[in-house]
Amino acid sequence: MLIILLLGPTGFSIAQTAPDSTWSFPTVLLDTDNDDTLDYADQHIRIGGIANTAFSQIHTTRLSSAIQNDNYGLRFYSKMRGDSFEVGDSLVLEGRLHNYNGLNELYVDSYEVYPEVNKTFSPKTLTDKTNNPDRFIGMLVEGSGKITDKGTINNGIYLSVSMRENNEFEPKVFLSNFHNSFTDFNFDILSIGDKISFTGVLSEFKSDLAGHNYLVYLRTPDDLQYTGIPRYYFYGAGGLILLIFTGVIVWIISLRRKVESKTQKVQKSLEEKEILLREIHHRVKNNLSIISGLLDLQKDTTDVESTHNALQDSQSRIRSMALIHDKLYQTESLSDINLDEYLEELVEAISATFINKQNKVDVKYELDEANINIDKVVPCGLLVNELVVNAFKHAFDDKKQGVLTVKLQNQGQEAVLTVADNGPGLPENFNLDTGDSLGSMLIQTFAAQLGAELTIDRDYKGAAFIFTFSLN
Repeated sequence: MLIILLLGPTGFSIAQTAPDSTWSFPTVLLDTDNDDTLDYADQHIRIGGIANTAFSQIHTTRLSSAIQNDNYGLRFYSKMRGDSFEVGDSLVLEGRLHNYNGLNELYVDSYEVYPEVNKTFSPKTLTDKTNNPDRFIGMLVEGSGKITDKGTINNGIYLSVSMRENNEFEPKVFLSNFHNSFTDFNFDILSIGDKISFTGVLSEFKSDLAGHNYLVYLRTPDDLQYTGIPRYYFYGAGGLILLIFTGVIVWIISLRRKVESKTQKVQKSLEEKEILLREIHHRVKNNLSIISGLLDLQKDTTDVESTHNALQDSQSRIRSMALIHDKLYQTESLSDINLDEYLEELVEAISATFINKQNKVDVKYELDEANINIDKVVPCGLLVNELVVNAFKHAFDDKKQGVLTVKLQNQGQEAVLTVADNGPGLPENFNLDTGDSLGSMLIQTFAAQLGAELTIDRDYKGAAFIFTFSLN
């Protein structure tokens, strides 16, 4: 453990809070009442160990791996992905212990990588005398035996392996559908009765349908070796066998054609629905553009400045919504929008309407990539519209060069949006809750619809509004 604390990390953080000290494996894995639930379940802990599975090795879109020492192991998981690591790297994990489908694992909030350690372990051997496999959970194991079953379970495919005849302990050699080398494993040539040897990380899985299973997660194709010749190769060994299976082949071809025909119909139906949905977005965008044009004509018929400004504000809000439908029409996803691209286009469109101030205001963008669904992008766009329009109207004068800053920080599940200007700033007694202007009410309303927490930076030289909200 001293080596872990002294070496420098490469570091990845999802959360800001952390436990005070590092826990030991025996403490973390304590289960005094033997109810398969750890004594410290739901506790937030910090623990260190050696990675026995490389980053993104068994799951391409999620963080799924395990750490161990000479005597204990622990599986960990997270929907977030950070710095990569290899087998033998030392990791320090922080997160919450929980039980998922019978597996006690750590849901990781953050972790640090110490690649200089480079330590490996010899696999623990599973034999026909293994009567307490729970002590190897999360650790690297090896074994050999005969395939007794083959199928799918828990988003993956498996091979049940018996160490000997009538053995009650039959681990399932498991390959996740999300494995980064899924296509390199040739499970198709293996059949029940074939003999194999395997190496992997031992885990558990429980469900009402599948019961209690021990899974050995394969890491690379080299972790699965065939002993002898798989029976698969004998199926096409002679012409006589081909004649016997001719009827089966004809039936399979006929069934495949039926499946392909139905698949094509379903695909065609989905394509038609997608085209219809795109057309709806396109027409909504066109209708909003027409309304914006009508408001533009209406502005020219009035000399009353307040009326002219109200029509211009309404026109700007409509344009922000029209831009949303235009983005949905142009993107592959019909439900999510690239928020950083949308914000930049929206601010540029608003800036273009203030011709007299366009050259006197420098707009700066600091935008992280982030996706957001249409339910949240509408209030987000309207919120930014109100703040940017207000800045152009009130924050900038002819005396100095104006600077408008739009910043979007992607913090995983949350985003932080900042709209700031270098104008004269807000009055000392300014408070959105007590403001009676339409702009103040709209900002509060749109922030509430977005589910955003609003902060006004009083120390900023100008005005700075900060919104923190969930991306999901």
